[in-house]
Amino acid sequence: MDEKEFRRTLELFPVVRSRDYCAEPGTSSRGTKQPLRVQDATKSNKKDSSSAEDLFMQKLKMAAEKKIGATKAEFFCKAFEEAHEKLVYKELNLDAAKKFLSAYETDAAQRFAGAGDPM
Repeated sequence: MDEKEFRRTLELFPVVRSRDYCAEPGTSSRGTKQPLRVQDATKSNKKDSSSAEDLFMQKLKMAAEKKIGATKAEFFCKAFEEAHEKLVYKELNLDAAKKFLSAYETDAAQRFAGAGDPM
């Protein structure tokens, strides 16, 4: 899936947070003076975060399937998940993210062409 197609597909979904969204201070467990409570909260937040991400990806895939079909939705969700993981967990800057999308474009286009699903 090339960058243009990825962006077109992404634009099918409504924006739920502004580009400059920032979590409220105090919603994070950082800065708490009680280390054990922070550790417990962190473990709980990781579990909640993981299940929330899984739920989000399931909802994204279902919505994408309705909008663009199952095959294209699979490629879109895979590209979205990879970009999300690299941006969030590996903290890529914007230039690195663009390079990632460009590199992914060639690989995804080849896989997509092999799927036999016309655009």
